[in-house]
Amino acid sequence: MPLAHPVALVLATAFIATSTWRGRLHPFLAVLAAAAAFALLTGMSISQFGKSFGNGFGETVDNLGLPVLAAAMIAALAEPIVPFALARLPLIPGLCGLGLIAGTAASAGGAFAVLTPLCTRIAGRAPRRAALTLGLAISAGQAALLPSPVLIAATAILAAPWTRVVMFGLPLALVGAALGAALASLAARTWPQPQDAPPAPTPVGTRTIAVAAGCLAMLALLIIQSVGYMPTEPWGGGSSRELILGVGRPVVLLCVGVAIVALATRGWRDMSDSGWIAVAISRAAPLILLLGAAGGLQSLTQTVHMAELVAERVLPLGLGLAVPFLAAAAMKLLQGSSLTAAITAAGMVQTMLPALGIADDTGRALAVLAIGAGAMTGAHVNDGFFWLIADGAALRPARALLAVTAATLAQGVVALGILVAFHAL
Repeated sequence: MPLAHPVALVLATAFIATSTWRGRLHPFLAVLAAAAAFALLTGMSISQFGKSFGNGFGETVDNLGLPVLAAAMIAALAEPIVPFALARLPLIPGLCGLGLIAGTAASAGGAFAVLTPLCTRIAGRAPRRAALTLGLAISAGQAALLPSPVLIAATAILAAPWTRVVMFGLPLALVGAALGAALASLAARTWPQPQDAPPAPTPVGTRTIAVAAGCLAMLALLIIQSVGYMPTEPWGGGSSRELILGVGRPVVLLCVGVAIVALATRGWRDMSDSGWIAVAISRAAPLILLLGAAGGLQSLTQTVHMAELVAERVLPLGLGLAVPFLAAAAMKLLQGSSLTAAITAAGMVQTMLPALGIADDTGRALAVLAIGAGAMTGAHVNDGFFWLIADGAALRPARALLAVTAATLAQGVVALGILVAFHAL
């Protein structure tokens, strides 16, 4: 395998981190330039670059851009943002629990996007810590809790008993969320966020209830959509699949979430080109473009197939549960998609389970969770989920690499250690 491909991705990441430091270059332009440089260094033609980048850009704008726009519209409808009285309750445990539930949604990035208005409204004096806690809890849930599509795919391919996946996955998710909360607190203390003192908390009002209803309705649709990834009836196969998958489509989320909040706040009275819709679009556009560029970069990294080649080199190591974890982690780091990483890694190790000593029911369940942990490890610039958390926490790319990438890497390593301990019992 040409070492130039992974090295090119490292150089692209370093360029994004350094060029955007202190606002010297807009992140969108930095990612676009990095994508072009990656294509050049890996020997792509102009035609390949344009086609691959465009496909990734369009797909990501659809999958993540519309939920971001829905969140921006809900936020604009619910202004002014005033912390409500329930913020006096334990914020971090609540966000961890909400994040774990959201982690079972069809898309980790979509789940974070639709919960952003609610997170912002309850964050109080700790918006950065709240956003990081929520994002890392979603990552832990996506890696360890069914019906996360990552786990559904790995469970089906490895023919693991779902009851044992649930039994071992729940404590794994709780530990991952707790670790994420601790790392989020450390990041918030390391980089305190300057802000004006927020107004005093007020009783829960119509706007807050409307925001919660709209955000949670969209999240519920995304969780229902996850069930559609199951390969068999009665939930996932046959005629049920399209209906279940359809309810979580981005355009459906946009219509349902915004309609709920608009009706509750009477936002339908002002839908002019200078009202809340225009405000929302102007706020969401930069992030949507950035997500599209990140999707284009992800598509380029998938086009060169370097992730599969690196993952294949992990297979002969014979390190038990570390093999499925490392295979999935290599796929995730190099091509950005968690679901693709899980499917590919599961297919690679499927026939190797007896040689790795994990062919029994417990071993297969632990292998599924190892793949899930690896598939959520090290989110960085070729992953839209990374950029969503960075935007929610108001972190520049260099700091987001430390706060998000390093944190998800730590979550993955700790998860692997726990799985090895489970297997040794």
